[in-house]
Amino acid sequence: MDYSIRYLTSDDLYIVKTGGHTVGQDFVAMAEGLLHHPKWAQNKNVLFDHQELDFEHMSVKDLEEIRDFHRKNEIKMGAGKSAIVVRSGLLTEWNRIWSQGEKTKNEDKVRIFENYHGAINWIKE
Repeated sequence: MDYSIRYLTSDDLYIVKTGGHTVGQDFVAMAEGLLHHPKWAQNKNVLFDHQELDFEHMSVKDLEEIRDFHRKNEIKMGAGKSAIVVRSGLLTEWNRIWSQGEKTKNEDKVRIFENYHGAINWIKE
């Protein structure tokens, strides 16, 4: 998986753009990169642009690896919102995949969108 991390000072927001084939280890590496970004602070909002990400084949093992990382880093992440943008038509597939396995405590601060407009508006609420 390829990814880039940008911090928008004007919106106090991170944008993480991903692409390519992914497994759990890739998500963990991306999340570690975000938490080690020079401007990272607890409670930051993040827009994850997964429109170019190939995630359809992720296993429950991959999901558990990602969720384990979230549980271990809950304090460092804080209460910021995570807006996830997927390609049009993939919202149902994303929800199907992520509905598997044990949930994390922060599920209520994560929303999935098929466009930037909805994602940005939710983050600004």
